[in-house]
Amino acid sequence: MRKIKNIVVAAAITTMAFSITGCKMIEKTPEAIQKTVLAKVGDEKITMADVNSELQADIDYLIETYGEDYENNIDDSLKEQLKTVRTQVLEQLVDDKVLITKGTELGYMPSDDELATAIEEEKAKFVEAYGGEDGLKEALEYYGMSDEKFNSFVENMVKTEKVKEAMIKDVTVSDEEVEQYYNDNIDEYTVKAGANAKHILFETEEEAQDAKNKIDSGETTFEDLYSQYTSNASSGTKPLSEDLGYVENDQEGYDTDFLAGFKTLKEGEVSAPVKSSFGYHIIKVEGVQTEEKVTSLDDVKDTIKSTLLSEKQEETYNSTLEEWKKELNVKLYEDRL
Repeated sequence: MRKIKNIVVAAAITTMAFSITGCKMIEKTPEAIQKTVLAKVGDEKITMADVNSELQADIDYLIETYGEDYENNIDDSLKEQLKTVRTQVLEQLVDDKVLITKGTELGYMPSDDELATAIEEEKAKFVEAYGGEDGLKEALEYYGMSDEKFNSFVENMVKTEKVKEAMIKDVTVSDEEVEQYYNDNIDEYTVKAGANAKHILFETEEEAQDAKNKIDSGETTFEDLYSQYTSNASSGTKPLSEDLGYVENDQEGYDTDFLAGFKTLKEGEVSAPVKSSFGYHIIKVEGVQTEEKVTSLDDVKDTIKSTLLSEKQEETYNSTLEEWKKELNVKLYEDRL
């Protein structure tokens, strides 16, 4: 009986100790957190330290603002933002590692000379983008990136781009595919009857009629009145003027009374006051098109081909990347972020 009692007491003491210290007993140290494995690509691991290294400027800001224990000091909203960014970085690191691993295996990597040349070309682009060597140096300091890290970043970028090029180099688009797309989406290349329209909107019919009278008498022009009220459009204060762009005679989403007054106008004509649910408009039209017009296939063939090629390349890239991830047995542990 005494032995059983001692066991019970020992268990009670352990329970009390745990309740006092809480989760502190199992909390990881900062060093342990940095070593947390967030993903595996084959035999290679990606840790929290790898992810945080890509976010050095942000991590430095959090430490400066919230202290070394920023993970526990920031609010839930900021924690969620940090997790989202870390997730994005983690996914990118995984993709890059998969690309380089498989690219090396399949012989897609450039030679040492090609790589060196490409790296120098990319560095030159960064120098130009930041207005010179000094500008680039300031940017690297801001993002907490050493020269060594920058060199590694550029090399990694060059390698992954070379692999991506190899992945999609055989993707093509046939003339038949272009024509099929054109026929399936003919509405996109059809401009219905309508015109380019500008209008001035007044609160009352009297105001609109007075403006129209001044235009008709030559006292002013539609353009002069229009320019007076353009700044009111953002606030909605009347009178206000707007350029509506090309408006179809049966444009969806437009007030039917407005369209009824608009579609009868001839080239360059300014309407009498047109009442709508918004007030009273005077409208001017240009570029009147009385019939439906279809853009020919020849005029849009190159654009369609470019669009389809981009879509097919992206599909090929994504599907190939997913296949490679399966081959490399990629594992992500986003719950550890």
